Amino acid sequence: MEKNKTGKYFKYAIGEIVLVVIGILIALSINSWNSDRLQNAKNRQLLLKMSNELNQHSERMKSSLDSARAFKFRLIYIDSVSNILDKGIQPNDFEYLVKAPRYYTITLNLNTFVFEELINTGSLYALGTDSLVTNIQNYYQRCEKEKFYNLEFGKTVLDLQKPCFDGFFDFAYWHNKNPEKAIALHPWIFDPQSDHYRSFRNYTSEYRRHNSIMVWKLESLKKYCDELKRAINNEIGQLSNSI
Repeated sequence: MEKNKTGKYFKYAIGEIVLVVIGILIALSINSWNSDRLQNAKNRQLLLKMSNELNQHSERMKSSLDSARAFKFRLIYIDSVSNILDKGIQPNDFEYLVKAPRYYTITLNLNTFVFEELINTGSLYALGTDSLVTNIQNYYQRCEKEKFYNLEFGKTVLDLQKPCFDGFFDFAYWHNKNPEKAIALHPWIFDPQSDHYRSFRNYTSEYRRHNSIMVWKLESLKKYCDELKRAINNEIGQLSNSI
């Protein structure tokens, strides 16, 4: 200070502070970049798992729609049965009618393990854009809803199936053993106004309605699934470029 060097030392101190601040900012920037990179890598792995889960969903829905005795197959069959009932059952219709499988509920069995993992760990909300997260949530909520509706519709059909055990299904049993005895035991088969005939027609009508609704619902849900899968795969591609 005696030699008038205060300004020089002051400038030196400011320079040191600036260098320290710059060093801290660089360190923070590197740390933030590394954190983002690790988060992106984690999100990429989670989205890959979800994409695989959606692949399983899509294949399962395709199978429920198109495989032998799935919704589309049963709808085609039951349409033919409805036409027979509307015109009146004839002896040459017996072979076709009695070979039909009884109604059973096709469960969707859409696994949601990856989605549940994301919800339970809180990872879902950091997975991608808000729109992607919302679409994922909406899709899985819809899966749960359609699964519930399918089971509820199935219960209605099964309730209408019960009165047919003493009527049509007993006729089918005896027809496979002795067609003449089947007719003798079930003369109602030719009477559209009989209780057994009406029970079978009501059951068939609800059976057809359920399958028609589920075909429409599953085709729509599969389309939603495939669109979501494409959006997730696009996100995976962007994350891969940022890692």
